[in-house]
Amino acid sequence: MAVPTQLFSSHRSFMSAKNSSQLAAFLRALFLIISTAVYTCILAPPFIIALLLGLSGRWFSAFEQTWTNWLLGTNGIRLNVQGLENLEKRHSYILISNHVSILDIPGIISALPFPVRFIAKRSLIWFPIFGWSLYLSRHILIDRDNPHSARKSFKQAASLLKSGTSIMVFPEGTRSPDGQVKEFKGGAFLLALKAQAPVVPVSISGTYEMLPRTGCRFWPGTIKIQLSKPIPTRGLSLRQIHSLREQVRETVIRNLEYYEKTQGVRP
Repeated sequence: MAVPTQLFSSHRSFMSAKNSSQLAAFLRALFLIISTAVYTCILAPPFIIALLLGLSGRWFSAFEQTWTNWLLGTNGIRLNVQGLENLEKRHSYILISNHVSILDIPGIISALPFPVRFIAKRSLIWFPIFGWSLYLSRHILIDRDNPHSARKSFKQAASLLKSGTSIMVFPEGTRSPDGQVKEFKGGAFLLALKAQAPVVPVSISGTYEMLPRTGCRFWPGTIKIQLSKPIPTRGLSLRQIHSLREQVRETVIRNLEYYEKTQGVRP
């Protein structure tokens, strides 16, 4: 039985369009990597000099915001931030978020109206310029295999909270490979209870579709960030760590599901 010529023609057109789209996404990812490196090289030297001179407060925020604004703007990444009215600049918080893409980090930095320090792997310190900037700007770098280092980092985080600096944590420990919210580890909640710091559930949507963990493809789009009302921890005991962790995780997931339902975007 002869197969219609039109069928082969349609299949070839479809494959050609798909390959063209994949190539464009790969080239966008390449440009994203190059622009990240270029902006880091431009801004890191004066940023490091400012830190060494003790100008860490105002200068830290200015350089970091400039870096993220350049990166997002030149790569066609837009922001849709909701819930900023729930936060006060004069307070410090522990912000706890799902994590599906490396784009979550510049998205959070650009969205918040105040500086924030991230809890990250200590191995990042070996990345030239970027890692040095993380260390000098007092981001909290944890060696998970070294209990003494972990306790020291815990004390550093508590000190930052007391000084009025907010902490950003991705409690899943790493980026989700499929975009779904995984189980939350307890470290951030232990910190919140010991420091009696309010916890802010943060839900990030859109970054998984733009730049997932696997593959090297990037599609421009919109990062949706929902900041929920802070959950007070003053007066809570360590015995309530499990209920606090589940409350935050359920809030993060609920906001993601609501956004998916109303906007048609899978978290």
